[in-house]
Amino acid sequence: MKNLILVLTLFLVSFCSYAQCTGKVRIFEMADPVDGSAWPLITKEYVPSYQGAPVILILPPIVGETQLDRQLALRFCNSGMAAYILHTMRPNSRQREVEDFTIHDEAFLRAHGAVRNVIYELESRVQFLPRYGIIGMSLGGLFAAYVAGAEPKILASVVIAGSGNPAGVLAHSDQRLVVNLRQRRMRELSIPTIRTYEAQLRSVLTIDPLNVVGRIEPNSMYMFIPNSDTTVPVRYQRELRRAVREPLVYVMRGSHRVGLVKATRLHGGKITSFFAKRLL
Repeated sequence: MKNLILVLTLFLVSFCSYAQCTGKVRIFEMADPVDGSAWPLITKEYVPSYQGAPVILILPPIVGETQLDRQLALRFCNSGMAAYILHTMRPNSRQREVEDFTIHDEAFLRAHGAVRNVIYELESRVQFLPRYGIIGMSLGGLFAAYVAGAEPKILASVVIAGSGNPAGVLAHSDQRLVVNLRQRRMRELSIPTIRTYEAQLRSVLTIDPLNVVGRIEPNSMYMFIPNSDTTVPVRYQRELRRAVREPLVYVMRGSHRVGLVKATRLHGGKITSFFAKRLL
């Protein structure tokens, strides 16, 4: 009978936690850190039913929130850690997207501003521990690396197929949206070669994760690197690895997309344990 009661109790605790981990939409009202305009930051919230949860902030890839992001958020929540998927990208006009390279710096500023604002808001809620982690894959990995280095309240970070060197990534990535933007710019701005395009990006862009990741505490970043990645070219992922002090690194066989799936579905337990060890 005692064993039956214990099993039922564990089941109910697990069920209650799962019932809370539903990914409901929550909007944080904030000012855009770039232009000061009102910005209703859309997030998806996965919160355990009990108090004392640390918080993990998830930055999606260039295509927006994916099933992989939601799977990680649910896993974190069911392991006693709150998770928020943050939608930090804001649209630009087609003309500005082509002509103004500073939109890439702005994207980093918005990612950091969104994280800071969410942390500020959550610190007023006693149900959370004031301990924060961040994870991102692909473009979200670039943002996560930057925020981890720029925001002192981030205690642990996971970067999946991410890097620094945004100029290099923009010039050499084979991601469809990046390729289309590169081709439009080269055509409409009469840029003769990819080498010239990369040089022009470097002359304009001022924000690079490589400039701040040296501040990250040793052993507090976990990197997953697909060894055949051409979307975030693997040489730039290795460049980030060299810039971080003593990261934990897992190198996977496969392309960019295969790497994202492997990291989430095969190694989600490793990622969850990494955060739990540093945040709980």
